[in-house]
Formats: sequence, C-alpha cells, structure tokens
Amino acid sequence: MIRFSTRSPSVSVVMPVYNGGQYLAEAMNSILEQTFRDFEFIIIDDGSTDSSAKTIRSFKDKKVVFHQNTQNMGNFASRNIGMEMARGRYICVMDADDISFPRRLEKQFAYMEAHSDVGIGGSFIQLLPGQIIPNFIVDEELLKVAFLSNSHCAHPSLIMRKSYLNEFGLKYNEAYYYAADFDICARAFQYFKVRNIPAILLQYRRHQEQISTAKFTEQQKFADMIRIKQLTENLGFQVEEIPVSLHLQLMKRERIDEANKMAVHNWINTICNRNRQYRYYEEARLKGFLNRLVSYSMGLKSKE
Repeated sequence: MIRFSTRSPSVSVVMPVYNGGQYLAEAMNSILEQTFRDFEFIIIDDGSTDSSAKTIRSFKDKKVVFHQNTQNMGNFASRNIGMEMARGRYICVMDADDISFPRRLEKQFAYMEAHSDVGIGGSFIQLLPGQIIPNFIVDEELLKVAFLSNSHCAHPSLIMRKSYLNEFGLKYNEAYYYAADFDICARAFQYFKVRNIPAILLQYRRHQEQISTAKFTEQQKFADMIRIKQLTENLGFQVEEIPVSLHLQLMKRERIDEANKMAVHNWINTICNRNRQYRYYEEARLKGFLNRLVSYSMGLKSKE
C-alpha cells in the first residue's frame, strides 16, 4: 500500500479496479481534478491482469492511496477493504469506468454537512453513451418504499457518512455478490435517511463488460433475495407467509396474468395491513406505489 499523507481528509473516495482498461485514466482524472480538494483517493486493484496497476502508478498525485489485493476478491469485498482504510468523515463511491463531474465532491460534501440526518446521499446521473438523464426519486419516503422493488440510487454516485456506517455496523454484505449495493442502501433506511441529491454529478457508462450487463441473471438472483429479506426484516413476515413468485413478479414489473388479479390485490392489502402494525413505510406512499406496480404488471394504465 502506498499512502503519502498522514492528515485525515474530509472525504475518502473509494474505487476498486479490476482490469480497468481504456476507461481507468479518465475515471481517475475526473476525481483528481475535483474543485473540492480535501480528499484522499483510495484505489483497490483487485488482482488485475491488464495494465491497470501500471496506469494507477503513473499518477503521482499525493492524494492517491494505492492498495493491491493479493488475489481477486470481488468488487464489494474490495470496497469493504477501501472503506476500512478510509480516514474521511465521508466515503464517496466511484467506479473505474465512470466520470465524476468537477464539482461532485464539493456539492456532496456541502449537502451532507447541511443535512446531518442523512447518512447516504446519491445524486442524479447522466448515462453514457446517449447523454440520457434518468428520473430519480427525491421524495425520501417514496424512495424508501421504492427500494422494495429495486435500488433507486445510482451506486457510483453515493456519498456515505462514515460515523453512521460505523455506528450501525453497515458495510457491503459480500454474500450478495452482485447486488450488495442494493442491500446496503435497503438496510440503511432502518437507521437513517437516504436521499437522492437533485444535481447531476456523475456520468455513468454503460457497456457489455459491466456487472449489471455481464452478470445480469446472477445479479437478479441476489436482488430477489434482498427483495424478500426486506419483507421479513421491515414488516415481520415469515418466508412461508410470502407468495414469493407473485411478489417478485410484482416487484420486477413482470407480467401478471388476469387469473392472478385477486391474489395480487389480496397480497398488496396484506402488505399494507402489516405495515400499519410496524409503521415502517409511510402508508399513502406505500399503497400508491404498490397499486402502480399492479397496474403496470396487469397491463393497465396508471392514472398518475
């Protein structure tokens, strides 16, 4: 490991690299050229077999902290290593194929300093190629509900308050090998506020080698486990009480046959009734979200 500075910075940027290839230098430059300067840049080389290590070493910036795993450990295991190394009050997630806009750290640091009740903050993103800017949920109660179905924060845009992570023992659960980002945010809602900061701070690159594309089927298996786990942890369901196949169809917006119309309406009523006991989700947002999912999956048009 190479570490140049002994003073603790305000922000630690953690970026794992595995065969970073053509995008790595651009990703590194986008962090090292930030307007906000009080940060360290922790880069974990996860057993790359290409020239990634050489590329990283070519950057002589003292903000870079370079660690090499002795073997390939995986994306989220590497992130946990970086988070353990981090000395900053905040940890920013970064991917080796994305681009942070120059004021990303400046804006996220200012936001977290002004909102002490927020433990994790995502941002809006721009997709590459195509320059598309997706709609992200900014209503924090709706965001909490929406995580029942999927992650609604762009993982490489996250900033996390390290004191909250330490207090509640939050790190990536490596058992959810390709979906641990979904899991850490879903669990975080149990302890503190998670929000999307309404500013476009990152360019997210889409390509065939990224996990969400190359490992989509495996990723969905782990995501399904997280979808079910939220019902057991947040609403006290036993697994045997859950119509697993129907619930997953609904959460993933898959087609539900007309023959199952009564079953799906009974199931969302059961979820809403259980929530009235546990009071975990805001009732109106939960009901509205579930009804929109039903309308979509049953092939009906939502009124909203």
